[in-house]
Amino acid sequence: MPDEKMSIPKAGDEVDVTIESIAFGGDGVARHDNYVLFVPDVIPGEKIRLSITVSKRSYGRGVPVHVLEPSPDRTNPRCDVYGLCGGCQYQHVAYERALKFKEQQLREVMLRIGGLSVEDLCSPIRPAPEAYGYRNVISLRVRAADDGWQAGYAARDNTTFVPVSHCPIASKAINDSLADIAAAIKGFGHPDNIKSLTIKNAGARTLVCPVYHKPFRFRTNERLAYRYKHLDFCYGSGSFFQINHAMVPVLIDLVSEGLAPEPGETLLDLYAGVGLFSLALAERYHGVVGIEAGEEAVACFQTNIGENKFRNITVVRGTVEANLDAARREIEGRAVSVIVDPPREGMKEDVVRFLNEAPIRNLVYVSCDPSTLARDVRLLAEAYRLRKITPLDMFPQTKHIETVAVLEHPNA
Repeated sequence: MPDEKMSIPKAGDEVDVTIESIAFGGDGVARHDNYVLFVPDVIPGEKIRLSITVSKRSYGRGVPVHVLEPSPDRTNPRCDVYGLCGGCQYQHVAYERALKFKEQQLREVMLRIGGLSVEDLCSPIRPAPEAYGYRNVISLRVRAADDGWQAGYAARDNTTFVPVSHCPIASKAINDSLADIAAAIKGFGHPDNIKSLTIKNAGARTLVCPVYHKPFRFRTNERLAYRYKHLDFCYGSGSFFQINHAMVPVLIDLVSEGLAPEPGETLLDLYAGVGLFSLALAERYHGVVGIEAGEEAVACFQTNIGENKFRNITVVRGTVEANLDAARREIEGRAVSVIVDPPREGMKEDVVRFLNEAPIRNLVYVSCDPSTLARDVRLLAEAYRLRKITPLDMFPQTKHIETVAVLEHPNA
């Protein structure tokens, strides 16, 4: 509760503050007469004059008006709409400093939500080889304009439309497609019913795919390709694949190291996608069972198994929650390790309960949201001990943090 005598600034007021820290999500934290303020596009240690935009009893929000004392880590954003577009949070910060923010945020979230101090368990964040031009997938909103059609991102208020013709964190091929995006939209059927566009690129191929309002639907049999060592993967317009190809080998290495496969063991791959982890690790396991819900992803998974001539991988189609009995049958009487790579919302309670009850030796959890990771790790503490946690900067310039957590069953 705020101090009754504390002065709470009103919306429109300007105040001078010193930034204390960066919260998960990218906002700076400051205090004015002990009143907590959140402000974007700042760096700890900076003195800022800000304008109050939101004033609540327990906290407020503001935007920088002047940077009175800038940090030596302050840099010039490469994006013309940075600060308006909601996609990036750290273009104003030197890359090495932004990495430190993410490391600290992961530790804080694990403690606050998961109840776990991971200071001794958290490895240094793995940086991306390129801080810009790395994204091979972007999603854009679409609207009609006087001269045709426009594509853009949502602003930070998640409502305002921000037209874009170039995105510095996207690959060159995607930006080449953006240059002609109005013509691409016009070329699709029912352009008035397009609510968004997804642009995906891999190598020499780029797919521009509309997402329609119901009842219209876009379908394509075109596939993109990715090669990992001697393995060839295909994936489609509607199936998930990592958006930073340069970081995929780093991710696979961390997963493999965490699982530490043993002879004769079975791997259970939950939320398996197109089979990235299943295929990358199959040669080290007696058998692999992958469970995936997406129709297109399963088709690509099966294609990838056939093209790479694996005979020890079984694909189960359907949600993980609906196939827990099938998973139990597949692993019954076997030495088992598990990898889970759930969507941003994390795992359902039934899945957590299954993992707590199953005779699993090692569990590796790949997460794109520290909050749901911390929640699930806390629930998994019934049967597992967190052994190691490693953040990866899969998404430079943004607030997002990829994490690989290794858990072990003490009695397995």
